[in-house]
Amino acid sequence: MNLTSDKIASIKNNLFYRSLEIIPDFFTFPWHQYRGEIDTDKVNASQAITIDFWGCLYSSKYKNELINALFNTKSKEWSIELEYTNKELLNEPTSTQIDVLLKSSDKIIFVESKFTEKGGNCSQPPKKCNGNYQLQINPESKKKYKCSLTDKNIRYWKFIEKVTDYKIDSEYIPCPFKGMEYQWMRNICFAKAYSEKHNGITNETYLFYYDSPKTHISQLVNKGTYLGRLKGKLKTKFEAKSYNNCISLCIDYLKTIDLNEMNVWIELGNWMSDKNKKLK
Repeated sequence: MNLTSDKIASIKNNLFYRSLEIIPDFFTFPWHQYRGEIDTDKVNASQAITIDFWGCLYSSKYKNELINALFNTKSKEWSIELEYTNKELLNEPTSTQIDVLLKSSDKIIFVESKFTEKGGNCSQPPKKCNGNYQLQINPESKKKYKCSLTDKNIRYWKFIEKVTDYKIDSEYIPCPFKGMEYQWMRNICFAKAYSEKHNGITNETYLFYYDSPKTHISQLVNKGTYLGRLKGKLKTKFEAKSYNNCISLCIDYLKTIDLNEMNVWIELGNWMSDKNKKLK
């Protein structure tokens, strides 16, 4: 990744001032790319609003209290890590990338963060599968599997049964993970695999989004359709939370404790609102 000082300056200009401390090194951080170009300096960048919110929380002296308030928990100490990966958990060639990983001694929380885009679809159909979960010959490997990803020894279906009502031995036409459900499934399976590797630590998975008529994911959440075929099939939590409401919650929590800190969160709310206004 070829980063110039000008590009770093452009990225910083698109981030909330109090949020910069969460980036340990701007030159080595795994910036999101679109068609080979870093896009975190664009007004519609999901990675930017992720850093805006979680970086502001990371730098707050009330970090632990605010996280507990957001998730109705009581943990004493939380860590926040952006862009967490571990390709060994699901045996992925390229690891599922967790936008935000929140970790305490007794709980771990996985956050997928969206702004203007919706969930990512499976890349296998139509070239490597027919879009159904049924026995078929992979044109590439010439082997017969229900899922071409299982053919690659990726362990999604090993965990799908544990976190959803879908069964590995059944047949589904079309595949329930052909569309945007694919990204939600990867995150939920990743969380389950992480939990099993760490002695069954309690885990929860969330979708954070910006509530606006301009954003596609917000419309899906408000219609109750963002889960797609996963709706009613989950055995684990995958709850949607809006950044708008979470900022308001932080403001309400702080207004009787620390007015200066409360004002920072008001500024953050205005910052995100200004980004939303600039969307076309």
